[in-house]
Amino acid sequence: MLTRIMIVDDHPLIRTGLRLLLKEAAGFKVTGEAGSVEEALEKLAAEPVDILILDISMPGMSGLDCIRAARQVCPQIRILMLSMHEDETYICKAMRLGANGYVPKASADDELLDAVRTVAEGRFYLSPNAEQSLLTSLFINGKQAEERPIDQLSPRELEVFGYLVHGYTITEIGKKLQLSVKTIDTHKTKLMEKLGCHRRSELVTIALKYHVLDTGAPPAP
Repeated sequence: MLTRIMIVDDHPLIRTGLRLLLKEAAGFKVTGEAGSVEEALEKLAAEPVDILILDISMPGMSGLDCIRAARQVCPQIRILMLSMHEDETYICKAMRLGANGYVPKASADDELLDAVRTVAEGRFYLSPNAEQSLLTSLFINGKQAEERPIDQLSPRELEVFGYLVHGYTITEIGKKLQLSVKTIDTHKTKLMEKLGCHRRSELVTIALKYHVLDTGAPPAP
């Protein structure tokens, strides 16, 4: 029996590359692709799949937003996150929201097939880098992740936070996420209120403290 897979990423070349990687894997078949979360949810409702390979940073709804939404459409679906973000903030958030695995895009060539097989068997998969980041978050920082102030942020607020601390302007973030300047400004206001910050420099201080700046930085504007 074939395990059906849908790939969700807003870059067509990445979807093509992933599909080619999975082409020779016995027992698996890519039956769907989507360039946005909204498109993916619509396709899932029409044709369910067994595994969702999901990027985090996408226009409209983020991949983190998609995790619970996808389970509402397909309760038994297994979700494998494939992201450029390698720091513990995103990994912890994804796993808490219900992801079954996490692989950095930089490791996809070497790890994707193992990750898909592991997730298909009902087990959890973390790449070695992701595993180390998660252990750092849980033990080296000396606090459980739920105690960290950044975990108050919604998936979209966390994404905007990441861009802000890497120097992006509101306008640049809007273009990256394909959202209006007003929407990005609203997210900025809410996340600063949640974190008790009044200046961008205070956001950077929090990012440094919780290692958001260590790895997985968005590309420079």
